[in-house]
Amino acid sequence: MLIAGLILIGIIFLLIHFLRSDDTGDSSIPYAKCASYPIVGHLFSFLQDRTKLLLICSKQYGDCFRIRIFNQYFTMILSHADWTNVVRNSAFQFAASDFGAQIFDLSRAFDGRPDYDADTHRLYTQHLKNREGLRPIVTQFVRQMRELIKNDKKVLEKNGNTSEWISSGLLEFSHHMLYQPSTVALIGDTNPLAAEDDFRLFDTKFHYFLVPFPRWIASLLLSREFQARSRLNEFWPKSLDPPGSSQFHRDRLEMFSNHSEWVSDKDKAALQTAFFWASLGNTIPAVFWSLFYILRDPKAISTITEEINTHLPGVPLDGDEDWTPEQLDACVYLESAVNETIRLVGAPFMQRKCVRDAQLVLQDGRTVQFKEGETLAWFGGASHHSEKFFVKPDEFLFDRFVNKKAESVPGFMPFGGGKSICPGRFFAKFEIKTCLVMLLRYMEYQIQDTQTIPTQIRARIGVGIAPPTKDIPIIYRYKL
Repeated sequence: MLIAGLILIGIIFLLIHFLRSDDTGDSSIPYAKCASYPIVGHLFSFLQDRTKLLLICSKQYGDCFRIRIFNQYFTMILSHADWTNVVRNSAFQFAASDFGAQIFDLSRAFDGRPDYDADTHRLYTQHLKNREGLRPIVTQFVRQMRELIKNDKKVLEKNGNTSEWISSGLLEFSHHMLYQPSTVALIGDTNPLAAEDDFRLFDTKFHYFLVPFPRWIASLLLSREFQARSRLNEFWPKSLDPPGSSQFHRDRLEMFSNHSEWVSDKDKAALQTAFFWASLGNTIPAVFWSLFYILRDPKAISTITEEINTHLPGVPLDGDEDWTPEQLDACVYLESAVNETIRLVGAPFMQRKCVRDAQLVLQDGRTVQFKEGETLAWFGGASHHSEKFFVKPDEFLFDRFVNKKAESVPGFMPFGGGKSICPGRFFAKFEIKTCLVMLLRYMEYQIQDTQTIPTQIRARIGVGIAPPTKDIPIIYRYKL
């Protein structure tokens, strides 16, 4: 009886906790009642199809409304112009430490560390946001990808299967082409294959780490993924300065050492896992979708192949000449096709936390008051697929971004915005373009099913670029 009574009391307190409303925000912002359920709020609808949920809510409530997941409220700002004003307002900050703790098990030691933030920004600017900093990383990535292809061909030659077609899935092919070359180019020879299974396991359920589950629920639902994350965190201290690592990686490790009085070994390992996932988690599906859309479009293939032959020298796999960022940038149709792919499949769910009481003037004329601690969010899919910004928004038009600076195109914000914009976006695009060029240069391929357009994993939409629900079968072989 005592145990039953304690359980009943626990359930009552749990219900009180979740039913208690802490929505003390501006009453002029409506709460979206559609698809909301007791206790969990919009959790099920959000996980099932957040694009559908938010578009339905926007039709009923406009571009500004509230949703709830358990007892956490989000003020949705769907207007691109309104969100731009949010990003520019210092009262609304990206809560990086919240995400770091929730996803990668980082401590709160990073809260209120402007010196660390400044050092991080300087590091990214030096190595990832300018061409000279990117040059050695891009060059090494191209070399590593050639090395991968050479090794693949050697295995086939050894088995006498050089001319035979290889069956694969396009997503698996994208993973194979990117995983090891990217990791070695950035972090060095860490034996990345030893961490591959744990990366796959952690990445498969990555989006669930972002859901504000109570800790005890998360530990039950994601026990295997928590274990994979722990093993990844344990993997890095053994190879903190591996041979062949990029200057960016070495400078990053030096930055950790400069703040060793409060950056613990545990946090260093978690930061390594975060960087490792960030370098691959969105880029692999981005390669898949880029290959999928471009390879199905004969005009895109013809145009892109022509400019590749014009701007990128036909270097043998054993050659010493490297493709440079300038040569890859000269392929403007390739760049446009990659941007168009990212527009179609990239739908970030960006958040800002109000760090002090503030007000925001919306495009519809309303002045909305926000209190410290409130959370605002923007969903990229709403503008990326809006006719307000793009003609035929649901179609792949490979030349849509030709001679346009993508980051200045209204409604296009696949990498976030403000200080939290993805620092690795330029390198990621170089990786995507290199994968496609390598395929066209050194391989023959056939997509087995050109009619079916796979859907994205719905629960992953909003977390960068979601992978497909199922792989697309392809066959390929290396040119002799």
